[in-house]
Amino acid sequence: MQFTFIFAATLAVASTVFAAPTGHTYIRASCDAVGCFSALAPTVVSCGIAVGSEGVGLLIDGATCLNDALKTVTDFPASCNQCLKQFDVVGKAKAAGSAIKGAAEDAVDGVEDVAGKAGDVIKKIF
Repeated sequence: MQFTFIFAATLAVASTVFAAPTGHTYIRASCDAVGCFSALAPTVVSCGIAVGSEGVGLLIDGATCLNDALKTVTDFPASCNQCLKQFDVVGKAKAAGSAIKGAAEDAVDGVEDVAGKAGDVIKKIF
């Protein structure tokens, strides 16, 4: 689960930066999308390889991806700082995290409801 989250977060940052419109001088001057994407590329590549792996290769490639992602998170490329601010990546990531948390809580509530109803049926039978 942590692997998936880190991979998704890395891809989210990279895709947000890379998908930025580049037709405006302001955007080119304030956010070095190419520099940021280039700095994030090794992590994206190692995680992409891990996604396509199977068996023991998945463990090794997954560990490499996790290691690269942790390095990226703990020592985030300076070339990405302005892009993060400009496109409010942190705010969007928090909003996505809240939405995921809400969906997970709803799922747990649904499972508890079903388990309660199943328990009631079993009690009626016996």
